[in-house]
Amino acid sequence: MAITRSDFHNKFNNGDIPSHSDFVEIFDNFVNRESDKADFQMIEIGTDNEHYVTPALLRSIFQNSGILSGNCYFPYKEYRDAFTGELINLEYEPIENSVKVFKNGQLLKQVEDYILNEKQGTIFFPDGGIADRNVEINYWHQNKDSVSGSFESMFGKASIPFKENFSGDTFNSDTITLQKKPLKYSARIYKNGQLLREDKDYTIVDGSNVITFAAPISNRNIEVDYWYEGPISLTDAQLNTKYVDLTTAQTIGGKKTFTENTESKGFIKTGGTANQYLMADGSVSTSAGSEYDAGHAGFGLLSFGNGGYQKFSNGLILQWAYLINGTNTYSFPLTWPNRALSVTLSTVRTSSGSRGFNHVANLTRTNYYAVIDGSTGYMFAIGY
Repeated sequence: MAITRSDFHNKFNNGDIPSHSDFVEIFDNFVNRESDKADFQMIEIGTDNEHYVTPALLRSIFQNSGILSGNCYFPYKEYRDAFTGELINLEYEPIENSVKVFKNGQLLKQVEDYILNEKQGTIFFPDGGIADRNVEINYWHQNKDSVSGSFESMFGKASIPFKENFSGDTFNSDTITLQKKPLKYSARIYKNGQLLREDKDYTIVDGSNVITFAAPISNRNIEVDYWYEGPISLTDAQLNTKYVDLTTAQTIGGKKTFTENTESKGFIKTGGTANQYLMADGSVSTSAGSEYDAGHAGFGLLSFGNGGYQKFSNGLILQWAYLINGTNTYSFPLTWPNRALSVTLSTVRTSSGSRGFNHVANLTRTNYYAVIDGSTGYMFAIGY
């Protein structure tokens, strides 16, 4: 223990009668005093072997262990003054096992005194309900508000539980100034073990550490349990490597596997260029389309008489046209990015024509000279 244990064996040697001071020293060495107790800071550091953890502190740590990790759960209080009825609808869905219901300051038992539906956020009082009683409900709920407030990170800061005691032998006042500023709705104040009602028995201004009682209190033990804002946020270097912050830029290492669809406004490759595209297999292509697009996407179709074209992801292009001006110079529906590889012509006829027709000449990226045996015909070309 923190108190040095004296060797008092010699105080009883030879039948001596211990003095009053001897008994005080013995008592102090075997009865745990306030200085023996561990506080949350000692537990957080984890190096002290001389102090003990009180059941209240241990229960607080286990019951609210999720809060210590800085999650999105918040304490909340609701009041129903002079309540008459069977059903209370809570403002939020309570976290499992977090609800405490008081009737005129008396803690009620779940199932026996009330039935809780956590999914719907309702409390039902059987056997005719409650008539003209003050009801207080304390519980924790999940904060689903995406607004981060004034914290550096959307996750805010980790909350830390704290307890302060004021002895009835010395306390005589209508105010208490706490060591820390309690988080909103987190304070629980007990007078000789009785839970006091906020805004009835005491008031505390948000953002303040001063508690004001409705009337001066004396000769009563006061205990104040509350949570305060811790010093750690996700902007700290240690936590910044363990969590993904959805609002700030981060560098994420390691392989990440997503089991659901992933959407993005754009793909950015380090050192990439504007004409690169991410393929389904993870590779990068400079083609504007995919193999699927080539077989399923619509093709370019011009007005009748001018034909159309189809682009493939590998750069290959097909072009076709209906020729209506006989032997003449025609324009390709699409200018070849590089050149045409093959151009085929045919003549529209109902009978055999002259031999030696259906030729192409003067081939460029934009035009070609078609020789056909009639006034109309067809063109089909392959290029890239």
